[in-house]
Amino acid sequence: MLIIGGWQWWANKAENETETTELTADEQAPPTPRTPASPTAETPVPRPEQETQPELEAAPVVPPLNESDDYVREALAPLELPEPWVAPNDLARRLAVVVDNTARGEIPRRQLSFLTPSTPFKVVEYDDEIYLDPANYQRFDAYVDMLEAVDPETTAATLETLAPLLQQALGELGNQLTIADQARVAIDQILAVPVRREEIQLVQPKVVYEFAEPRLEAMTPLQKQMLRMGPDNVERVQAYLKRLRPLL
Repeated sequence: MLIIGGWQWWANKAENETETTELTADEQAPPTPRTPASPTAETPVPRPEQETQPELEAAPVVPPLNESDDYVREALAPLELPEPWVAPNDLARRLAVVVDNTARGEIPRRQLSFLTPSTPFKVVEYDDEIYLDPANYQRFDAYVDMLEAVDPETTAATLETLAPLLQQALGELGNQLTIADQARVAIDQILAVPVRREEIQLVQPKVVYEFAEPRLEAMTPLQKQMLRMGPDNVERVQAYLKRLRPLL
């Protein structure tokens, strides 16, 4: 951001005092035209005091996309992300894929492989019916804690800083929408996820578990992943995104 300085000028006003002597009517002399006094050492000419203009903070130079990793890592520093999150190379392109995929309701698993929980997905069975085990929810608590630790203003400012690079990377994917528009689309998908506190039934037609309720199974992969995080985490993420969205 640029710091815009203003000019301020001060002027010193000199006061000229004149002395008069009383004369009688006969002694009064015709008025003598007054001419401007020549500058002397005793009568300084008022002049504005010079003030040094504040130095403007130079806008950071955005590097070429292929040389932007250090720039991106510096921009991400205020978010205090774990090292594995910022260690990979070609960060701008990776982030662009994340934005592009999430806006389409998909999960960029390869770019976000480091977010895979270390414990396996669990289910419980009641009377030959399968349900989502609530024990799964706590696997995502730490990620939501990290999200809430960064104020939305900082997140929005970081996205604005990286926008030129991310825009180029999105263009390489054939995506012409702005980063802000993409982020809003992704946010709206997450805000549409219902907060389900009752047990969620699953089915297993093949290897992968699916939601038994057709309305839930019809949601996007991103939305279904949010459901697997549990109602408390869904509410926390949605509350954060409601604060972030107007800032984009």
